[in-house]
Amino acid sequence: MRILLVVIATLLTFYAASLASALVEPQHYRGRVAQAVASAALARDVALPFARSNPVSIHNFNDCLILSMLVLPREDGLFRRALSPRVPRVDAPWSGEAPRGYPPYVQCRDLALAAEPAAAVPTEYYHRYLHGDWVLAKLLLAVLPFAYATNLLLILLVAGLVTLALLALRNAMRRSGTAGRDRAYAVMALTLLLFYALPVFGRSFSFAPADIVLVGFLLFFYLRPPSALSEPGFATAAALFGALTAMFEFLTGGSPSGLILIVAVVVFDDAADLRVMWRRLCVGAVSFTAAIILCFVFKMAAVAAIWGLPELGLFGRQIGAHMSGGGWEVAPDNAARLARFGIAPDAIRASFLFSYLYALSKVFYFSRFLAFGSVELGILLAVVIPVLLALHQAVLLWRCREPVERLRTGLLLAACAIMPAWYLAFVHHTIVHAHFMFRPMVWPLALLLAMAAWRRTGQKHNVRAG
Repeated sequence: MRILLVVIATLLTFYAASLASALVEPQHYRGRVAQAVASAALARDVALPFARSNPVSIHNFNDCLILSMLVLPREDGLFRRALSPRVPRVDAPWSGEAPRGYPPYVQCRDLALAAEPAAAVPTEYYHRYLHGDWVLAKLLLAVLPFAYATNLLLILLVAGLVTLALLALRNAMRRSGTAGRDRAYAVMALTLLLFYALPVFGRSFSFAPADIVLVGFLLFFYLRPPSALSEPGFATAAALFGALTAMFEFLTGGSPSGLILIVAVVVFDDAADLRVMWRRLCVGAVSFTAAIILCFVFKMAAVAAIWGLPELGLFGRQIGAHMSGGGWEVAPDNAARLARFGIAPDAIRASFLFSYLYALSKVFYFSRFLAFGSVELGILLAVVIPVLLALHQAVLLWRCREPVERLRTGLLLAACAIMPAWYLAFVHHTIVHAHFMFRPMVWPLALLLAMAAWRRTGQKHNVRAG
């Protein structure tokens, strides 16, 4: 019941904000887009230190899709407009590249056309998400220019991580030999600050809002550890975390990252009671996951009631497509690379295992963005170091005889396996969107380094070898 109440309260607040923002006319947002194009803010790119010859756009196709939702003419009543946005239809008959001043994506070409007041753009409703990023973009761009609004997102992200790191480091210095938890949180904050590709993704309406929720709750659980909260209080916090994650879920890694965080805050709690740790883990994971599911259930129930039951079938087919192993296309340059090894794309598509391995290879390739543009350093951070640290933790788990420490280490390794399991469940989506789904692979590195810092203090964590 508590989870249900949290979800209902969050949804009511969310749709109240959406209704209020729906009062702003599309002409206002067209002006914001025109200003962003004229100032080059929308097409801005960043040159990473190890890849300066290949600048990367900091606003991607999802940003253009969200802006298209704002500028398209409104055709229905206020409530429908607040529930789901319209987007340019994917089979629209135009062709060509995005014009100058826009990022180089098809959706940005569509945005350029949709931003023309007289353009007759075919549209369709986009029901599959709750679209909190769309609502936040409406609210921010109602009062701020595009550049200011997106820079604000990055400032909030960096400020949250810096605040957490400084608080944890200050407390670690004060508590000296009993500061394992403080050091662990400081390491997590610094790892995210350095290796979460914030220069590329931190200003995006598609990524930053979910990241802000994640960082905000990481800071909250540092200040209010699970064992210091009552069980109902922890359930409420985890449910609110899940509901806000659902609001900004755009299949960009927010949900699995949130689940990893729930496990992490239990792992790095000072509680030495086995029963307390198990109960907090179960309560937190169930509350977080149930809140996400309930948010989507309520959204799709409202959609089915207004637009009809066929929308549920479309939603199911889309989720099924994301989880399939085939149906994806290979870019010509990738096909040429595979051909050099005698590998045909059809052979990969024909095998779910090969599709999964191909998905992982793409994730590891794009991990270069975690490492400032270096593929080698990216693989070191996302694969080599985590694997070595995980093997070390596995050895400690094998030798450990103390129940609490065995549970702590086991949960740590389970948390590190969440993203590989997610990639397995969503193989098609991972292959198509590996260029941003690599980001959650920073979590195994962050957690394993945090555990190394935790164990160095020796605070209640001496592993007893058998």
